[in-house]
Amino acid sequence: MPRRLSIPMFWKKPPIQPEYYVGSDEPHNEEVVRERFAAKARRYLRRLPLAHETVAMYFCLLDPRTPIWVKATAAAALAYFILPFDAVPDLLPIVGLGDDASVLAAALTAVAAHITDEHRARAGAWMEAEIEVQARDARA
Repeated sequence: MPRRLSIPMFWKKPPIQPEYYVGSDEPHNEEVVRERFAAKARRYLRRLPLAHETVAMYFCLLDPRTPIWVKATAAAALAYFILPFDAVPDLLPIVGLGDDASVLAAALTAVAAHITDEHRARAGAWMEAEIEVQARDARA
């Protein structure tokens, strides 16, 4: 009978626990995102790569049908985007939003299958309204 090689325990990687990175208080993470996302998105809407998908991810987060792990991932990425402390401060030109864009892109990759056409439609309507308000404010 051939002998099977077993993988020693130290070769196995432990599963990633999101709580280590974003905390285990998911309702608090979601609340922070709800309060601050719109304000920061308005300010950086034109400069943010993947702006439409990021807003769609926000509406996915608000959808009660969205699975908890998707909400946790979206809330963590959006919280990183809106919180004032950052790996690279947003005040630096060009690179300031680079780390935020990277985190958002990674989260979008993870949760893209759960962002529906309804979320994208709501995001499009919200963005059009915000761009119209910004244009009106610029003319005034």
